[in-house]
Amino acid sequence: MRAVGSTVTRHRGATLGAALVGGSADVLDFLVPLWVGTELGATPAQIGALVGVELALSFAARPVAGRLADTRERTRVAAAGALLYALSCLGYALAPGLGAAFAASVAGGVGGALLWVSVRAVTAERLAEDDGAFADLYSAVAFASWFFWVPSLVLLPALGYRGVLAALGVTCLVAAVTLLRTVRRPPTAPASDATAWSDVRRLSPLLGVVGLTSVAEAGVGLLLLLHLQRAFELEVHEIALVFLPGGIAMTVLPRVLHRVTARHGRRAVYATASAASAVFATSLALAPGPVVVAALWVLTAAAWAALTPIHEAAVAELSGTRTGRGMSLLGNAALAGGAVGSVVAGALYGATSWQAVCAVLAGVIAAGAVAGPLALRRLGVADRPERVPAA
Repeated sequence: MRAVGSTVTRHRGATLGAALVGGSADVLDFLVPLWVGTELGATPAQIGALVGVELALSFAARPVAGRLADTRERTRVAAAGALLYALSCLGYALAPGLGAAFAASVAGGVGGALLWVSVRAVTAERLAEDDGAFADLYSAVAFASWFFWVPSLVLLPALGYRGVLAALGVTCLVAAVTLLRTVRRPPTAPASDATAWSDVRRLSPLLGVVGLTSVAEAGVGLLLLLHLQRAFELEVHEIALVFLPGGIAMTVLPRVLHRVTARHGRRAVYATASAASAVFATSLALAPGPVVVAALWVLTAAAWAALTPIHEAAVAELSGTRTGRGMSLLGNAALAGGAVGSVVAGALYGATSWQAVCAVLAGVIAAGAVAGPLALRRLGVADRPERVPAA
């Protein structure tokens, strides 16, 4: 039996590594499209292809990442992912042209899959002692995401795009070293010969809801970004300030909301959080200015801070010794939903009214308020968080 102190050290190392890469990734996702357009002369179609390549590789690599997380030392798999992500950032910083930029996007897609599947599998190990472990992970990554924006925006005029991208690469290297220094644990082999497809079918009610939720999340995020830029004519730093209250909420609320979940049950919290997010999407259509939008954004941020840990903990409980596979399926459901949400929101924003798009996304979110609790009940997930036996 391993000591509690070792488990905490392992959990903290994985959480820190995820926060360092996650914060870097958020800045990278924002800067790279701007950078390849202004400095490499990429067309909008080429920028879209660059983003698409990373998403496609991340999707394709997740099943392999899940297998590795179940059969190899998870923190080492996560370290390999952080290293690949560092190479992606440094590749962008040194890229002489679009060919090198596409190679960097490939490294980022594969690295992200290895890191996030493995880190979530490590976090699932902690559920045996702390049923709020996924809330802590969400909080740490959310903190890094908005905290990294401050030095990045401050340093951008002085260092330029390449200098900031290189600094993000160094940060990801620190994450890889951190993960390599965590306490090791013997790998967990799958307990059965169940195929990936059988797990997809078994988890399909929850995976479908996660995909639906991700459609709304990505759609609302893109919609808000476009509206702030075009309707209110805000600059980059002004847009960041609108998102900041939501980022702070996602940092401080996950553990608080987990206690609410433990008291009132997952299904009730799921329905309430989704309803609050639907209210936000509806209210966007009537928001008179950025200050009101920033206040409303906190509602959606709080909803995500409640729902995401519920998804992850539920998959951990249902996956048994195949936690890596479960997390890979969860990640791909979210990735597919996010891609659909971005495409749909962008298309509707250009083809119809702002109010109509808000109504469509609010309807999707409201559907999740009904479908989520039903999926949890159908799968037999405990309504209140439980300590999960260590795999």
